[in-house]
Amino acid sequence: MSDQQLTDTKQCLRKRRSQRIELTVPVVVHRPPKEGPQFSERAQTLVVNAHGALMSLAERVTPEQKLLMQNIDSREQKECRLV
Repeated sequence: MSDQQLTDTKQCLRKRRSQRIELTVPVVVHRPPKEGPQFSERAQTLVVNAHGALMSLAERVTPEQKLLMQNIDSREQKECRLV
């Protein structure tokens, strides 16, 4: 992620209603078959809160798309929706 992207991200975070914390969590992100071409990508969270997370993916994704995100350490997997 470039310095400009990080600056833009930090500015966006200041506008949010709920509290976010910078936390790096290693994850694997998958696209379910019904959501388009499948992919699996290792990533990490940049910021998290009680309802979501911010991360950077190399794969092209779109708003409202559903993905599966799995915590590498705990193996817990959840469906998530992109906003």
